[in-house]
Amino acid sequence: MVGKSCIRSGKRDAVETSAPRCYLCFCSVRWAHAGWTQYPCIMDSELMHSIVGSYLNPPERVFVPSFTQSNESSQTHYSVNLEVTSPKMLRSPNNQALILALKTLQEKIYRLELERTQAEDNLNILSREAAQYKKALENETSERNLAHEELIKQKKDISMQLSSAQSRCTLLEKQLEYTKRMVLNVEREKDMILEQQAQLQREKEQDHMKLQAKLEKLDVLEKECFKLTTTQKTAEDKIKHLEEKLKEEEHQRKLFQDKASQKTKCLKRGPPQQIYSKFGSLPVVAEKPSRTTSQCKAVPSDSEKSISICDNLSELLMAMQDELDQMSIEYQELLSQMKETESQSVCEDIECELEHLVKKMEIKGERISKLMKHQDSVRKLQQKVQSSKMSEASAIQQEDSNLKGSKNIKNSPRKCTTNSLQKNSSFHPIRVHNLQMKLRRDDILWEQ
Repeated sequence: MVGKSCIRSGKRDAVETSAPRCYLCFCSVRWAHAGWTQYPCIMDSELMHSIVGSYLNPPERVFVPSFTQSNESSQTHYSVNLEVTSPKMLRSPNNQALILALKTLQEKIYRLELERTQAEDNLNILSREAAQYKKALENETSERNLAHEELIKQKKDISMQLSSAQSRCTLLEKQLEYTKRMVLNVEREKDMILEQQAQLQREKEQDHMKLQAKLEKLDVLEKECFKLTTTQKTAEDKIKHLEEKLKEEEHQRKLFQDKASQKTKCLKRGPPQQIYSKFGSLPVVAEKPSRTTSQCKAVPSDSEKSISICDNLSELLMAMQDELDQMSIEYQELLSQMKETESQSVCEDIECELEHLVKKMEIKGERISKLMKHQDSVRKLQQKVQSSKMSEASAIQQEDSNLKGSKNIKNSPRKCTTNSLQKNSSFHPIRVHNLQMKLRRDDILWEQ
């Protein structure tokens, strides 16, 4: 743009300089050709400084015509045609000075034109060089832009690669941490499994020891149960033997009552002499005391049997008390084991065993209390039987004394004997029934 403007300004100057002007008196060169070349003009001091001289003719030496004439003369000069100029005016010294000045101006203009042409050439060259330089700059800028874009792309690619590498690194770090955690968890699980296996082996050993102890206890309990069953069987056998003896005694008493009733009937039918004769001999009465004595002798045997029953009950009570003592000892041992052990599973097992033992002890205590009550009831029954037997024996002795002392009264002792026999016959089955009701098998619960 600068070159073009310079070129345009140069062309405009060339057009304008094609018609040369007089820069001193503001008239063109054609005035000089028209007859103004020899016009004498006197230069004032004011115009001396406005004249541009040359090296050979400086402005001090140039003669410029003076423009101090009147307006009329100037109007006449301007109104005069250039062709009709007088030779006097051209021959004046001012005009010569003007001509010289114009010549110098022409030379200067020529030089300026040469300089202008050179300047135009230089400007054209510079514009070409500027265009080339501009093209080169544009090429360089485009190349730089392309290089910059390539660098930006490379940077973006590198940044993307770096970000992907960083993401991969983070993923690898996370995977490493996860694998480390997995390894640690596996090691911990291995340690836990080993500890659990050791604990299970210990628990198995403890369970085996407990099983052995329980088996030993079971053996002891089986032995005790066998002993108790044997004692129970012996007690049942003794009770059955006693019942059989009581049945035999009842049968004998019934027979004796039948015989006594028959004899009383015979005495009522027969004469009194026969009665006295028979009373004198007294075969039946003679037999009576013998039987009563036999009955009195049989009383201690029954008492001995009852004593043996009481002894068996006392033995049972002692055995059950021994079992209760053993259970209490086991309870204390389990408590000590529970205090010594540290594992929770073993403590829970011991607590279950303790609860089971406590229940067994409670049941055993209830059984012992029932047996004690039963023993007290048996003793009371024995005392009642003994008192009844003692009263019967005393009544029989009194009847015997009455029979020996009084001969007139014959039916009274027999009636008393019959009454006593009836009482005995009615009493014994009641006693046996009471014993059977109180000595039931449900009262004694045997452990299995």
